[in-house]
Amino acid sequence: MERSKEGAAMKVSVYEVGPRDGIQGLEQPVSTETKIQLINALYNAGLENIEETSFAHPRLVPQMADAEDVYQQGSVLVMNKRGYDRAMSVGAEKINIVFSPCETFNINNMGKTRSEIILMYKTFMKIPKENVRVYISMAFGSPYSGAVSPIVMKNCLNDAKMFGNTVVFADTIGTGSHNEVALWTEMAIMKGLKPALHLHHKGNEEKALSLVKTGLMSGIKEFDSSIGGLGGCPFTENSGSNLSTEILVRHLNAWGFDCGLVEEDLQVASVIASRLLLAEKEAKLPVLL
Repeated sequence: MERSKEGAAMKVSVYEVGPRDGIQGLEQPVSTETKIQLINALYNAGLENIEETSFAHPRLVPQMADAEDVYQQGSVLVMNKRGYDRAMSVGAEKINIVFSPCETFNINNMGKTRSEIILMYKTFMKIPKENVRVYISMAFGSPYSGAVSPIVMKNCLNDAKMFGNTVVFADTIGTGSHNEVALWTEMAIMKGLKPALHLHHKGNEEKALSLVKTGLMSGIKEFDSSIGGLGGCPFTENSGSNLSTEILVRHLNAWGFDCGLVEEDLQVASVIASRLLLAEKEAKLPVLL
């Protein structure tokens, strides 16, 4: 069991991304009512940090077209000034932004290079740094440009520090290694940033959990997860699924960490997520004549 100097179990934060990153990649439409029910169930389970929606263009991410109606109190993803203005119009105070070391991904995802994305964010981001999480997508390599070098990651961290205190290393295609998790974490901490980890996997949840362990040993105290393992990136093929919140909570508790959650309290949210996954699966079954 990991304990603080005072003898209490070490606190670790679970950051729920199911309502946004989980739902956005589903092909079957999810009603506004269902999204709100899921968010409420997650808050009722004790989760304090929830990425509720994205103010993306409805044409690009149709599942997030109802962002204004879905938003309650959590964090939101914005990718341009229009999205930022929409978020401000509903009183959002916690903002997530994103860019990648991989320029092909940046262009596919946002229609801009990384330097153009940074210049864009500079023109409108006025949120206090403590309320901003900066996602570095494809932080552990991409199918377009391969591995990420330490020099490129250093530059990404410098960019991230301009906007937020927390940097989230996203393993978008599930190829992260233990050495990279440890090194990127060390680099972030040396720059005065709070590192967090967002893991995808391709059916190998044990690997993702082993990277959680490496992150914990390296100094990470915040991990993204998605209820029921919902999600993946719609702008990248074969991005896999998100690490399941239920499984993350189960293992953090078993390892002796204090995440403030118990798996049983997640049951209502788990049922909603399971129904969404079942609807997605059934829609892909062949029609028998």
